[in-house]
Amino acid sequence: MVRVSIAFVLAALIAACSRGEEQAAPGPDATDTPGPALVADEVSGTEGSRAWRYTSVADCQVVREENEELPEVEMRCDGPAGYSLRVNDSDERIELSIIDPDGSESPLGLTRIGGGGFSSIGDTAEWRGPVGDPFGPDALIVRYDVAEQPYPGPETSYLLAIRLGPQPCVVSKIAPGPAQNAIARRRADDPGACLAD
Repeated sequence: MVRVSIAFVLAALIAACSRGEEQAAPGPDATDTPGPALVADEVSGTEGSRAWRYTSVADCQVVREENEELPEVEMRCDGPAGYSLRVNDSDERIELSIIDPDGSESPLGLTRIGGGGFSSIGDTAEWRGPVGDPFGPDALIVRYDVAEQPYPGPETSYLLAIRLGPQPCVVSKIAPGPAQNAIARRRADDPGACLAD
């Protein structure tokens, strides 16, 4: 009888432990506003001296599509304050360009940042800037998923903090982790130098 009870207790403990692997415990930024990977009910907000606006990258206007040798799709996504994004998906590798309100375009070099692996970006862009009316973003955060392991390995889901001016560039590539959103926001709000080429 004791052996049966011990076996039952051990089985219950093993089952309880395996349930914890399905859902990770909330990290330190669990109460943060949703990151750019999530479609937020709230499309804008403020915290302290910073404001943000979310825009969709999922429903962008297709401006060019080719299916000759390699499939290629180019889309344009409207952002706030006259900014827009150009998303180029060529052979399942994403390149992203910032189009300034004056029409100048700055490619961000995501293929280089992702090491040439297959990649995609999340459905939402988070534009950040100082509180003010009208809103004028000075930074951007996008989710960037990269295949760094051979198929069928999972993609690594980074957040990219992007400075919009004076020359748009990626300033930080934030690895997955419990404080990923908070770190990306800090780096976007206080950008350093562009990532090295």
